[in-house]
Amino acid sequence: MTIIVASLFLPFQPQFEVNADQEQTAELVDSKLVKISGEQEAHANKNLPDVRVQETDAYATAATQPFLNSRTPLALSSAASQLNVKQGPLSSEQFLENLTANATTAGTPVNPNLGVHGHASAEDFFTTNNSTAINNNASSPPFSVSSIAPEINANVDGTDTMDVTADLLDNVNKSLLLHSVLNSGQGVSSPNAVEGHTATHLTNPNTTVITPKSRAVPESNPGVVNFDNYKERRDSQSNSAFPSMKRVASGSHGPSHLKYSQNAIDAALESDVIDDADDRQNSEAESDYETDRKVHYNVPGFGGYSSTSKRLKNSLEIFSRVPWKIVPSRKGNGALKNAINTSILEKDIKDGVKWVGTLGIPTDEIPVETTKKIVKDLNENYQSSAVIADDVTFKGAYKNFCKQILWPTLHYQIPDNPNSKAFEDHSWNYFQRLNQYFAEKIVSIYEDGDIVWVHDYHLMLVPGMVRQKLPNAKIGFFLHVSFPSSEVFRCFAQRENMLEGILGANFVGFQTAEYARHFLTTANLLLTADVSGDHLRYKGKVVSVKSTPIGIDAFDLANQLLTDPVTKWRQLIRQRWAGKKLIVCRDQFDKIRGLHKKLLAYERFLRENPDYIEKVVLIQICIGKSSDPELERKVMVVVDRINSLSISISVSQPVVFLHQDLDFAQYLALSSEADLFLINTFREGMNLTCHEFIVCSREKNSPLLISEFTGSAELLKDGAILINPWDTRHLAKCIKIGLEMPLDERKRRWKIMMKSLINNDSTNWIMSNLQAIEHCWEFSKESSTLFSLSSEELASEYQSASNKLFILKISEPPSPRMLAILRELSSRCTVYIMNTFSKTTLENLYGRVGNLGLIAEGGAYVRLNGTWYSIVDHVDWLEEVTKILDTKIERLPGSYYKLADSMVRFHTENAEDQDRVASVIGEAMTHINTLFADRGIHAYVHKNILFVQQKELSLETTKFILKFHNSGKVYNTGHSTPSKHNNEMSAMFSGQSDTIDFICVAGSTSPTIEPIFKLVKDATLAGNLRYGHTIVYGDAPSTYAREHTSGWNELFNIFQDLAKSNERQ
Repeated sequence: MTIIVASLFLPFQPQFEVNADQEQTAELVDSKLVKISGEQEAHANKNLPDVRVQETDAYATAATQPFLNSRTPLALSSAASQLNVKQGPLSSEQFLENLTANATTAGTPVNPNLGVHGHASAEDFFTTNNSTAINNNASSPPFSVSSIAPEINANVDGTDTMDVTADLLDNVNKSLLLHSVLNSGQGVSSPNAVEGHTATHLTNPNTTVITPKSRAVPESNPGVVNFDNYKERRDSQSNSAFPSMKRVASGSHGPSHLKYSQNAIDAALESDVIDDADDRQNSEAESDYETDRKVHYNVPGFGGYSSTSKRLKNSLEIFSRVPWKIVPSRKGNGALKNAINTSILEKDIKDGVKWVGTLGIPTDEIPVETTKKIVKDLNENYQSSAVIADDVTFKGAYKNFCKQILWPTLHYQIPDNPNSKAFEDHSWNYFQRLNQYFAEKIVSIYEDGDIVWVHDYHLMLVPGMVRQKLPNAKIGFFLHVSFPSSEVFRCFAQRENMLEGILGANFVGFQTAEYARHFLTTANLLLTADVSGDHLRYKGKVVSVKSTPIGIDAFDLANQLLTDPVTKWRQLIRQRWAGKKLIVCRDQFDKIRGLHKKLLAYERFLRENPDYIEKVVLIQICIGKSSDPELERKVMVVVDRINSLSISISVSQPVVFLHQDLDFAQYLALSSEADLFLINTFREGMNLTCHEFIVCSREKNSPLLISEFTGSAELLKDGAILINPWDTRHLAKCIKIGLEMPLDERKRRWKIMMKSLINNDSTNWIMSNLQAIEHCWEFSKESSTLFSLSSEELASEYQSASNKLFILKISEPPSPRMLAILRELSSRCTVYIMNTFSKTTLENLYGRVGNLGLIAEGGAYVRLNGTWYSIVDHVDWLEEVTKILDTKIERLPGSYYKLADSMVRFHTENAEDQDRVASVIGEAMTHINTLFADRGIHAYVHKNILFVQQKELSLETTKFILKFHNSGKVYNTGHSTPSKHNNEMSAMFSGQSDTIDFICVAGSTSPTIEPIFKLVKDATLAGNLRYGHTIVYGDAPSTYAREHTSGWNELFNIFQDLAKSNERQ
């Protein structure tokens, strides 16, 4: 058996490297045919001052540090892919300068767009008016771990990886060591490696890493294009100067009359992909179809272009000749990769794992033969099956639909552009196509017994598509981000298709119980699916829906805190901020993270508690690109205002704003020294950054302030301080409470949170999901496996039994022949007829059969020995339900309801507007189930009729009948409610010598008879019932019944033979 894990990106990707000097690298930049790593491109641009290039690199994968020396935080494991810069760690001088030299001095040049600032250019970003700091930083040698422990980086050039591994024996944990051994001499990571470590790799310094450029998405409707460009132009015209932001000169765009100018579609507007499933997606809205036309000045240097440049004009030629290798990818779901690989290393997963995903780089410009070789290598050596999607399809699906439609709406940020509907329809086609590519790839590699596990919102349609081709496959789906309320999800134009795609899975997992409840409610509302507990029935399928929160490997992370680099950084941080309280925050730079509200609350805290101005420092680390100038301005204005509260900004800064990520050791050190960790996001699936902080705070036991709208808040609510990110006044008070919390209280809260992390770690998440998929599949298989009714077996067991019981659900009026057979059968057996008719109607239909028992209104009433007994607890809810249905009738003319003694039936067959029937029924069902859930009232749809009655009445009635007949007890109080009986199965089937030993339950599948099918099946399997037959007729793709017949005519023919056998006895 193989576990097929489908995620948008594979954990590995191809990397192309070309040997090129500075001049050739500059020509590559100028050619516009390829992309190169940010650092190399920036260096090349210095040699081409007249060449204007787009510096955004969507697929940069350059690596400059050994894999083993740079583990990325689990919560944001691939956030570094957002940075179009060298990802090397900072030197100690640079690190502390970055954290302290926030340029807030008046008069500092302003950058209207904060842009991306990485480690390589950190000293430039944090430059103040004091040029000394620049020179000091400029003179600092690039950081390597050898500056702390010289033996660690003895062979950083990658020429002898075995020596690197040997030197690291005392500094890394066993999982990292195993990873190194598996990849000894290769410079790449193993498919079984711990993917939580940054997927960087050794690159020859004499080579240039290049990637293809992606094709632009074609424009289908000018009315839905260039919204972002318009906003960008508007913002650029209204930008004002703020001292915390530096100005980056940018050339103006306009018509040109130069000889070498050309109008070209700028296809370099892509952004690097970050770790979506770790719930730190970039909310930037990129240009939809990327049709903004810009002028590029391709002015050759003196003497014109070289012959080398001319040869490189054909990108296919480039990528057919340039050597490539497979390297770990920075893109994709880091938490998922961590969890799976940790489970493999710890042997929790004993079966093979096969990854399915895209390559993570554009593929259109890579020759077909090269692509085939890459796919083959990934398949044979890295357990990865690549999905090759054309660039237009991928960008249309991911950047347009996922990032601009799905992602915002799932986080309650509904796009409000008037043309968004046209945009959504267009990008939806790409989304469908990409999901179809995934489904086809999964089907092609699937073997019987495999588990298909699909991940995240990018692939919502894949479970349903795979189910169509593989109806018996084990399929699971896990959504790593939040799932909104039904009122928000219904805003999607393609809402039903997305829900049906997810419901192709046997098991659907969510981060929290709230998200699972929202999904069940939404399916109930939009698809009129029947929901019972954590199961959902739709079109004959049973789907389990539960919350299984993802976690981290706390023990592995704790080992990282003991390494020399972390210890060194902690000492430096303590020296720099001796006597100060540190509030640490780490977020993506987007609106959803609540940065502005957080800073406003911190400002309020300082103004209300001025004594803390010189005692507290809030360090805000922002990662990812900035594409929202308005948010930048708002944030930096508050930063300047807060820092102006300090007596001397050169001595003390209340806010340190760092717009770049840190090396993992630096990040761990800062988290370990934090006196408070603050997460103020407006909505997030599961924030794993706070999980890492809890582990880092094992010495200081610092408090955690976390937004109540994150998935982690549900896990940590007993130990963390929950905050409302919109309430700045309350947040300011909570900051003070956290900073002044006594040590005993901090320890108590920290222990609670740590226990929760251990109980919900990555291994538990993996195993609980896989077990749930198996269990739900087994249940579905069992419920869909029906055997043809054997009349011989039924007759034989009937003859052998001494006390026989029949419960028949007959929804149609009986024919004279049926009544005659029932009369003969009931003369020797106990026979009950059950349906939703009223007591009076049942007596009129079956009154001529004297010994017949009757069950009216779906189990609400039962007639024993001519006396009716009530099973319902109360019916005072009927009036309230009818008021709700009255409002639905007003909205749906032609609909009506029938009121019985214990139930209500809402009919819509005569409704004038049949197109609105499903939505009205869904709303009514959701409204009733939500309002009356605590009172045991349930609404469900059967045969296009909405039924409302007390839950599990048919099951309670059956148990009452069994106890009545097995005990021989006779109730003398007519029309009374029998006392609640013992629910234990053994109690129902124990009693006198004439205990019922044969039960036959028959009827078409429905919510009323299925619980009885299950009761009889369980009793038979448990040995409490000698003979049990559960017979269903008609279409029943999923049922608890074990036998099937074509219809009542065939079944009554068998009953007739049984009745005749009574006469022969």
